[in-house]
Amino acid sequence: MPDRRTITVLGALVVGMTLTSILLLLLTPGPKVPVSGVRLQAIEQETDRAGKLFDTTQPWHWQAIVIHDSGSAVGSSDTIHQAHEQLGRGGLGYHFVINNGSLAEDGQIDVGFRWQRQFAGFYVEGQGADWYNRNAIGICVIGDAEHQAFTEDQTRQLVWLVKQLQRHYGIPREAVHVSLGSDPAQPAAYFPYTLFSQQIDP
Repeated sequence: MPDRRTITVLGALVVGMTLTSILLLLLTPGPKVPVSGVRLQAIEQETDRAGKLFDTTQPWHWQAIVIHDSGSAVGSSDTIHQAHEQLGRGGLGYHFVINNGSLAEDGQIDVGFRWQRQFAGFYVEGQGADWYNRNAIGICVIGDAEHQAFTEDQTRQLVWLVKQLQRHYGIPREAVHVSLGSDPAQPAAYFPYTLFSQQIDP
């Protein structure tokens, strides 16, 4: 039978190990912010996709939509996330990314963490940027509309996404801003502005 000293030493050892384990758990860094927790595949049923689209943590009264392109033929929400992290934006600045098949399925809509958590975006800079980042939903379409048209799947998914957002938040057509290319003041050569405007809700 162990003596009192042995019991005391073993007890102290157990307590010490328990405290060390707790300390290590507290010091372990938490999970990194995910780029996109939901990926809306083009083949999913419309009702399922719409349901996932608005499955967010808290409501936010969005007033506008801003559409950008990535400016490159190859990319994904992951590559934009990395680029925005390097720019000090805390990760993906857009709420949604629509892929072109280069690094993710063509037409796939990636739902960013800013949308899931209903955070302000971080995709506009310059005068008036704060209003747009806080009040406008940011969508990035992978591609360079100055030099090449978006794919058919991308364009179809863009129209679907914009219409869903318009209807849910009551966003009128004039509050949907298409700002593509290196000079947003100039229309991008390969984007069908008129057709797009006709296809979304008034």
